[in-house]
Amino acid sequence: MILYKGRIKIGGDIIKKILISIVGPYLYFDYKEDNTTPDLINTNIISEQELVFSETYIKNNQNIVTTFLDEIVTERKISKIRIKDQNMGLIILDLFTKSKSIKEIFIEDDNPITYDLYLKIIKCKSIKQVNCYTIPKFILEQFDKNKINVESRDEVFFTSHFMQLNNLINYSKIYYKSSIFIDKKLAENDLVDFNTFCQINKYLKEVHLDFFDKDTINKVVANVYKNNLKNIKILIHENITDMTLIEYLKKINKTYGKKYKVELKLVYSSEYISNNLFSQLVVNNIKMCCVIILSIFIAFFAVVLFNNYKDRKSVAKIENNLAKIVEKTKDNTSNVNKVPDNTEESKKVNELFNSLLDINKDTVGWLTVNNTTIDYPVVQASDNDYYLSNDFNQEKNYNGWIFADYRNNMEDLDANTIIYGHNKYLNDTMFGSLNNVLNDEWLNNPDNLIIRFDNLYQQMQFKIFSVYKINKTNDYLTTSFSSKTSFKKFLNIIKNRSIKDFETDVTPDDKIITLSTCADKNKRIVIHAVLRD
Repeated sequence: MILYKGRIKIGGDIIKKILISIVGPYLYFDYKEDNTTPDLINTNIISEQELVFSETYIKNNQNIVTTFLDEIVTERKISKIRIKDQNMGLIILDLFTKSKSIKEIFIEDDNPITYDLYLKIIKCKSIKQVNCYTIPKFILEQFDKNKINVESRDEVFFTSHFMQLNNLINYSKIYYKSSIFIDKKLAENDLVDFNTFCQINKYLKEVHLDFFDKDTINKVVANVYKNNLKNIKILIHENITDMTLIEYLKKINKTYGKKYKVELKLVYSSEYISNNLFSQLVVNNIKMCCVIILSIFIAFFAVVLFNNYKDRKSVAKIENNLAKIVEKTKDNTSNVNKVPDNTEESKKVNELFNSLLDINKDTVGWLTVNNTTIDYPVVQASDNDYYLSNDFNQEKNYNGWIFADYRNNMEDLDANTIIYGHNKYLNDTMFGSLNNVLNDEWLNNPDNLIIRFDNLYQQMQFKIFSVYKINKTNDYLTTSFSSKTSFKKFLNIIKNRSIKDFETDVTPDDKIITLSTCADKNKRIVIHAVLRD
C-alpha cells in the first residue's frame, strides 16, 4: 500500500468520514468522526492500518476508491461486506456495481430496508444474499424476483405451538419455508398463525402430519387454497391399514387434487414396511409394471411425434418452395400464356401452373380457404389412395396432400367437385385447420365464407352454404347426377345437415365444391360451397 493524501474543503465542525477495515470475513464500513475547525484541511488516508475517506471524496472519486477496494477484496478473497447503516449503503454500494466477488451484504441498523437501498443492491449483480433487521413484504418479493435471498433478524415471538415447532422466528423464515410439520390438532392460536404463515409464504411444498385427522386436513387444505398456495403435498405419517379409511383418502385425494391442487400421500414408517415387506414387494411389482407400460406408451407417443415432426418439416420445405414459385409468377398469374390459340396451353389461366406441372404432372388447381392454413395446390391421381400417403413431390409422407376425387373432371367441373385432405390438427397442415369452420366466430365472418379454387383454366370463387360434422358415410360423395331432380334432392339433404343457415340459394343449375376431412375415426367434417364467380 502507498500513502495518499487528498485535500477537501471542510464545511463544518464535525465531519463524518468512512472507516474501511477487515473484520472477520467482512469488508467492514463504519463511521469515523473528526472534530475539526472550519479552517483546517481534511485528509483521506490509505495505509496498511486503515482506509479512511470522506463521503464527499467517495462520491467525487468513485473510480479511485473502487480500485483500492478491488485490490483488497481480491488479495484477501473477501466475498462479504458489512455496513453501519442504510444511508452509508447508498454511497458504498456504488463502488461494487461491477464487482464479481461480493456475494453478501450485512446491514447493521435496525430500520426496515428502504426501496432506494433495494435499487442500489440489485445494481450489484454479484450480490445474492442480504442480511437486514427487517424488510417490507413488497421489497422482499422484489428481491425474490431478482433471485436474491433475504435473511431478517427481527425476532417475532409467537405463542402458538405451530410457530415454535417450525422455528418460524422471523419474517424471512416464514417467507422461504418450503416444508412444515404439524404434530397435533391445531388449536385456535395455531390456526391463526398457520393462516398468517400461508399469507406470507411463497415456497411451501410439503405439509407433514404426524397423525391422521380429517378436521386438521380440511383446515390445512382450506387455508392453503384460500391463500393461493398450489401444488402442495400433505404427507400423513401414520401407518393406516384400515381399507375403508384408505379408500376414503383416495376419494378425497381426487377432489383435493382437481379442485384445490393439493395431493394427499401416506408415508409408512420403516418399521411398518419391514414388517410388511412381502406385500410391499407386490405393490412395487405392480408399480414396476405400470412404469413399463407407461414407458412403452411414452416411447410410442415419441415415435409418433418424431414422425409427425419429420413429415411437417418435409411439408414446410415444399411450402417454402411453392411460396418462391408463387412470388416469381405472381405478377403474371392473370395473364394468358402467349401460345397459339389452337393449343391446349392457350387455355391456362397463368404461368404458375406451368411451374407446378413441371414439379408434379398431377396438378389440377389451387385451393385457398380464408383464416385457415389451407393454401395449397390440388393434385389428382387415378385413385383416391395415392395422395393419402404421398406429398406434392410424390414422396412418401405421413401428411399426404390435398387431392381431388379421381372421378371428377377438373377442366369443366362436375356438378359436385370433391377435394380431400388429412386432418393434421397437431401440425396444422393439409386440412388440419378445417376444424375452425365449426366455430361460431369463424362462421360469422362473411370473408370466411368465400372459398377460392383455381383450376388450370379458370379462377373461381365459391360461397359456403353448408357446414356439418357427420358419421362416416359416402352419401355426400356423389360427383354427377342423372337428372336435375336427383341433384335437387341431394342439395336439400346436405343443406338440411348444416349447423348454420347461410341463407344462400343453390339450384340444380349450379356447380358446387365439397371439402371433406376426418373429425375422428368414425366422423367427418364436410363443407359445401356453390360457384358464384
